[in-house]
Amino acid sequence: MRSLLWIGFFAALSACKKGPEAAAAVKVGWQEVQPGKSCYYAPNFEKLAGTDRKIARQQTLEAMVSQWGGGRNDGVTFDETVVENVETALLGTPTAIETVAAKNLAKCEVGDTATWGSWLARVPGELAVGQCSNPLTDRWFYYLDIKIGWQNRAPVCKGNVVEVKASSVDFYRLNDKGPWVNAEGDTSKSASATELPCNTPGCFPGQIVMRFVGESGATQVIPVGLSYVFTAPEHGSIEIAVNDDTFYDNQYKVESGLEHHTSIEYAPR
Repeated sequence: MRSLLWIGFFAALSACKKGPEAAAAVKVGWQEVQPGKSCYYAPNFEKLAGTDRKIARQQTLEAMVSQWGGGRNDGVTFDETVVENVETALLGTPTAIETVAAKNLAKCEVGDTATWGSWLARVPGELAVGQCSNPLTDRWFYYLDIKIGWQNRAPVCKGNVVEVKASSVDFYRLNDKGPWVNAEGDTSKSASATELPCNTPGCFPGQIVMRFVGESGATQVIPVGLSYVFTAPEHGSIEIAVNDDTFYDNQYKVESGLEHHTSIEYAPR
């Protein structure tokens, strides 16, 4: 009798141990949700780190793509171009695989392929919102054309820090009778309250100035002179020009048969 009680006790204890474990069990990989129809359950990415997390993302993407392309032979197949676009977008932003996988599972479990396919087609656009595909990471170097306006446009992403630099030993003037100036411009005259592109305190005629145009449409014109360090407040572009409103009569100085040419550099930091 005592032995039977002990057996019953251990059986009950064992059942108590198995209960929480069973409740905590999670689905991972391909799981059947209805006859002939399976969905891919991604692992808990938050419990993975480093290489393991990257591998899990890749495996999850491959699984989803195989189903989207009809590779599961379960009646699910979407437009080939849509699948390629989504795969390309996710390869470019692998961290997004985690959230897309969760949404994809929800669509798969419901099984409405029309709604599922419509959502899938929107994924690349949704991933592109707020993304910047052209950060300024390389140095740009060129010579300033003083006979045209805004030039040398370069894309920048929010947070990019760029030093814009101009040579100090090259001189030009804004008309036949004007003084020879370098990138600092004619510092004897303020451009404030003029019609010049840069017309706030610190701006001078003939000065090298920069224009930033953000994706929102916001525009800033900033005096550069010989050097200016700029931090992009949003995605957009930068370009530079001489602070002038007529360019046809601008001319570089010529010494000993050699014409000056102001060099410009965009130096990411």
